[in-house]
Amino acid sequence: MKTHRFYQIAMASALATSAIVITPSVNAATIFPDINASTEEGQAIINLAQRGIISGYPDDTFKPANPITRTQAAKILAGMLKLDTVHVKNPHFKDIKPGDENYGAIAALANAGIISGSNGYFHPANNITRGQMSKMIVKGFDLTITDDIDIPFSDVKAGSEYEPFIKTLFANSITKGTTPTTFSPQSHVKRSQLASFVVRAENVQGNATVFASQYSQDYIFASYGGIEPAEDIFTWDEEEDMTESITIKPLKEGTGKLVITGFNEKTEEFIDIFYIVHVNNVNGKLQTTLQEVEEEDYVESLPLNLMESDLNFIPTEVSIQTTDGQTLSPAAYEFKTNNQSASISIFKNGQYLLTFSNGTQQQVMAVEVTTYDFVRSIDLYQIADELVFSSDQLSFEPKNVALEKLDLESAAVKATIEDNQVKVTPLAEGTAILHITGKNGETVYLYIEFTKIADKWVTYYEFNHDEEEI
Repeated sequence: MKTHRFYQIAMASALATSAIVITPSVNAATIFPDINASTEEGQAIINLAQRGIISGYPDDTFKPANPITRTQAAKILAGMLKLDTVHVKNPHFKDIKPGDENYGAIAALANAGIISGSNGYFHPANNITRGQMSKMIVKGFDLTITDDIDIPFSDVKAGSEYEPFIKTLFANSITKGTTPTTFSPQSHVKRSQLASFVVRAENVQGNATVFASQYSQDYIFASYGGIEPAEDIFTWDEEEDMTESITIKPLKEGTGKLVITGFNEKTEEFIDIFYIVHVNNVNGKLQTTLQEVEEEDYVESLPLNLMESDLNFIPTEVSIQTTDGQTLSPAAYEFKTNNQSASISIFKNGQYLLTFSNGTQQQVMAVEVTTYDFVRSIDLYQIADELVFSSDQLSFEPKNVALEKLDLESAAVKATIEDNQVKVTPLAEGTAILHITGKNGETVYLYIEFTKIADKWVTYYEFNHDEEEI
């Protein structure tokens, strides 16, 4: 398995992960004739109606544009949270008493610390405002307050009562505002809007969000870490390669590794933040917890399959020297071999010279051991200050060789055709792509990398007939 960092970086920057959302095929008209099932609001209303959390009017309509009262909102929220609305303590609001409509829901929310009323009053018949709604949802669904982000709403005053709750809803994509620049905290909430808000909040519950601002970064992107990516344990939605926040969503119980890469526009530098992601079932619901860790404490060593390398035989022995000529302790690596295969793992990053033998043959190779996304892998290089490719290797007689542009300041190699062979010599450490054309019109691309290990030129190369795969 080739593990060269050139390919790893290219793949990491190209990968984007998307979640598949399957919604039930339900005709809204069979529940409420004034609901459009193709909209998010319509689907949210159907969801809650099917679960018995909301209901319509006696004429079988839902009237989505009507405002919703505080007592109606309390009923919906208590139903969403599955609170015990029977065995409750009297919260002693001056305007609500046992036996009143939705008393159990209001008392249950008060007992749970989700609502507190105002000056001893709950005002059950008042229409709930968007500001009040933001507080009830954040406290009800126990969302982590996100107060260290900027929001685009000019009508949300800094330091106001509802600011941290509105920021939290915005950070979790529960609200986008009434316009791109306003939240309208004093406006009344429509019945359809509340349905959307609580369903979004329920979906967020159990998620965990990472923000670029946490690490003084402008943008971040995510990638799975480890030898076996935890794609079936957690996922995330990422509309763009680089974004300001990423929400990790649980799929099933388990543990996996996550790498968040940040980019700072001012310094034009990247940083990596490493997490262990724990997904646990808490009271029947999946809960995501992010544990920030040091990468070296959780690195897995990926064995290099020597049968996929450029060795000319199956080795039975290996000796390893550091670049200063010291012999590496056997405790620092693992070498496995049999009649049909051989592999090696090295447990310390660095550059080394490896001498392989099988009793009659011997071959010296160079390696570089690096850690990337929780995986310690080995890049194997030939020792050579010139490469020669004949028609046997190319499958045709070469006619022309051209250096493809890689936006580098100078070319890393010199390539010529002599005696029907392509000769490549290094000019500087770096990578290059050669486009080789044959006399019969055939073509091939050669990715080649030259570097120095222990003052020796070493190289890795790979042929490909498709430029897009280089």
